[in-house]
Amino acid sequence: MAVATSFATPNFSGMLFNKGQQAVPFSTMIGARPLSTNHVEFACGQYYDTEKGEQPEVSETASLKAPDPEVTTRKQLTNVTQIFHKSVSVSYAKQSNMGTLQGINVAGQQPNPMDELAFQVSRRMAKIALDIEYTFLNGEYQKATSDAEANKSRGLLTAITTNELDVDGKPLTYWLVAEGLKSIHDQGAKTDNIVLGVDATTLLQLNYDAGKNNYTIVPMGREINGLNLMTVVTPLGVVAVTLLDSLPKQTAVLFDPAIMAPVFQPVPGKGNFFLEPLSKTGAGETYQIFGQVGLDHGPEWMSAKFKNISADMPSTISAPKD
Repeated sequence: MAVATSFATPNFSGMLFNKGQQAVPFSTMIGARPLSTNHVEFACGQYYDTEKGEQPEVSETASLKAPDPEVTTRKQLTNVTQIFHKSVSVSYAKQSNMGTLQGINVAGQQPNPMDELAFQVSRRMAKIALDIEYTFLNGEYQKATSDAEANKSRGLLTAITTNELDVDGKPLTYWLVAEGLKSIHDQGAKTDNIVLGVDATTLLQLNYDAGKNNYTIVPMGREINGLNLMTVVTPLGVVAVTLLDSLPKQTAVLFDPAIMAPVFQPVPGKGNFFLEPLSKTGAGETYQIFGQVGLDHGPEWMSAKFKNISADMPSTISAPKD
């Protein structure tokens, strides 16, 4: 077990900077209306297939007898919550030794952070947030069949099977985005609240294509739960664009955040993602953080994903043609 001790986690003065991914934009966008459950499996909704229109051929004679009954059947979509579990441990000696500073120091400076336990807890909570973001996008579904088996929540990319576009090594372009919207439209879904999630390389490809062909990308043209997003105007609707750092490389996704939500499974009397002390076995304090959550991704055919996008950067960024 890793324990924060005086020599393992030395104190320094100066501003703290976090190197690496911090943002969890997908979780933020779908988090406005969280759901709660007391069952590990939950419904993402149910659906039925709409018949296609066709021209009937019924004679007057045939109309004298009622046609055979027809039945529309429904199917349920489900997912599961899964456990996110971390612990932290800080020795008494470390907690009482915060005044010992290493590195370059100037008289009167203080350690940053000043509370080792609070810092370690905040970092574990941040890691859980990143794990949830990754799971909500990439999670592979697994429903436990015994106590020794883990439940694993299905992520959005795993859920999407109907609208999957293989770009075949090409850059993502304006018209490919429009094609993805069309695939959603062809399933009878709305395309007026769609967000396009991309990585940084794909975003530059899209901007390069838009600038080269006089398409419209408006910076910070839309806001979802406090996130300022760019927008792309297409014939099938205005698409918000955001960076999703937890996406696999060469992958992008179109989704409607309004049909999605995190589903929390709180522990009675404790809540969800709570911090509690564990029994002491020596001169230190150990705490655990526990929580359960899964993704309600809604009907998968209301989203679309692009795979095998080119990993190449645009060679130049050209200005729009006159």
